[in-house]
Amino acid sequence: MSIFSEIFFSIWGVIGSLMPFVVLLGILVFIHELGHFMVARLCGVRVEVFSLGFGKKILKWKKGDTVYCISLFPLGGYVKMFGHEYGKKVAEKDQSVSFLHKTVWQRMAIVAAGPMMNFFLAVFIFAVLSMVSGSKKIHPVIGELDPSSPVAQSGLSYGDHILSINKEEVKSRKAVKQIIFKNPNSVLDIKVKKPSGEIRTYKVSSQEAQVEGKWGFLETGGVIEGLVFFAPAPVIGVIDPASPAGRAGLQTFDEILSVNGKKINSRKELFNLLSRSLSENFSWKMKIQRGKEVKNFVLEKPMGYNSQSGIEALGLARSDLFIADLKKTGAAGKAGLKKKDFVFKINGERVSSWDVLASQIKSFDEKNGPLKLDIKRDGKIKHFSLVPELKTQMVEGGVEKKYYMLGIVSHPHHKPVGGIYTESVSNPFKAMLVGFQKTFHWSFVIALYVKKFITGSVSRRTLGGPIAIGRVAYDSYSYGLESFFRLMAILSVNLFFLNILPIPVFDGGHLLFYIIEIVNRAPVSIRKMMVFQKMGLLFLLFLFIFTTFNDLHNWLFLW
Repeated sequence: MSIFSEIFFSIWGVIGSLMPFVVLLGILVFIHELGHFMVARLCGVRVEVFSLGFGKKILKWKKGDTVYCISLFPLGGYVKMFGHEYGKKVAEKDQSVSFLHKTVWQRMAIVAAGPMMNFFLAVFIFAVLSMVSGSKKIHPVIGELDPSSPVAQSGLSYGDHILSINKEEVKSRKAVKQIIFKNPNSVLDIKVKKPSGEIRTYKVSSQEAQVEGKWGFLETGGVIEGLVFFAPAPVIGVIDPASPAGRAGLQTFDEILSVNGKKINSRKELFNLLSRSLSENFSWKMKIQRGKEVKNFVLEKPMGYNSQSGIEALGLARSDLFIADLKKTGAAGKAGLKKKDFVFKINGERVSSWDVLASQIKSFDEKNGPLKLDIKRDGKIKHFSLVPELKTQMVEGGVEKKYYMLGIVSHPHHKPVGGIYTESVSNPFKAMLVGFQKTFHWSFVIALYVKKFITGSVSRRTLGGPIAIGRVAYDSYSYGLESFFRLMAILSVNLFFLNILPIPVFDGGHLLFYIIEIVNRAPVSIRKMMVFQKMGLLFLLFLFIFTTFNDLHNWLFLW
């Protein structure tokens, strides 16, 4: 009986993971085909079939002249219109409801209606999201700075709240970055409010560099080296279950919310507090976040503990030095490393941060022999000798970058120092404007991506297909409906943009034929049209195979 139960729950789990993908694609396809259907009916064309999916019809019913159906394969849909087949004669009495007997402008409207419905669906979703959930933004409060960085040496420091740059008011981290981006190689007047309440203005120099621009790709613009708005969150790693922290019940990756009633905002603040020299009988009352649970613990101070002891005397260390996840088939997984292992030495030297560890792994030189890792697991030291795997990645400009990796990841647990605020829109007309702005934004992003993909500036491996869409659909749904609908809006923009490309079998290919018909005052010959249609089908088949291969490769071999 237990075997049948396991089989049932396994099948149900697969179905459950596929449902977000089916719902997402089903809505996008339905809206697209609904556009063709409605405009065709408005133009007096008889619609014979309205199908969600391709292949064998698993559910169908007829109303009027139209058969409505759901077909086996959910990777698309179609609207079959009467008189849409080239070269097939239509009786004179039926020409009034034939697609090909409509004016070229009517045919263009019917074809364009599908992509435009996807466009307006994206506008609608973005508009509703702007009213219901708003957009999350980060307050422009400066995070932990490297003391040697130019921005720290200019006078700016942790906790400074940026009010304006060159007298232009800023309210978010994004606004700060945009102004700096527009002013490379400049001296900027940055007005801040110090944690003490004092208002001061500093002169800070920007440099020209390749940074992420407005459209999400690397562009040349201004940047202030070392300026950050995040700080490591107060997330801990427990070195030894027998230590004071372990005995108290604390676990690796617990986030400390407060200590003795005082809210803790960063790891630095937590470690400074725990490092203070206190009386012999002192204990710390901690409120922690573990997953979705909030718990309370009491951490007792060990005998002789003082400000010189260091937090490791409590059994605590930086969480980024603990393995958060690893690839079982990677070098670390094969060697026997496990999740929550504390990596404290590499080639005999103490590791100060994840960045240092990652840098040494990436710059591995086979001439120097295997990497030597010392880790602590349950308080015991273990030694490992391993050779990192060589990986390649296509970066901006079509350059192939090679680097080494062990197949381990760390969660840095960084948080915005100033916190996150939500900017909502209450006016529906303004919300629609936001919807149009975001839809146009994503249209430009997709257009730039296609351009860079064609020129080789971005890797072909980044192009995803049905498996990738299924994975992101499930992931977005697991994060909540807001993420799921935002993904739906972005994919709807994708469908709009790709369908208007002048590729045969796509709506854009048909529109191109009709534009040629208007210019030449005669339709494209059936022979030429059939040749182009076959080329389009071959391209579509190649695209499907290529993206599916990419999906499988990325799923099986990449993180």
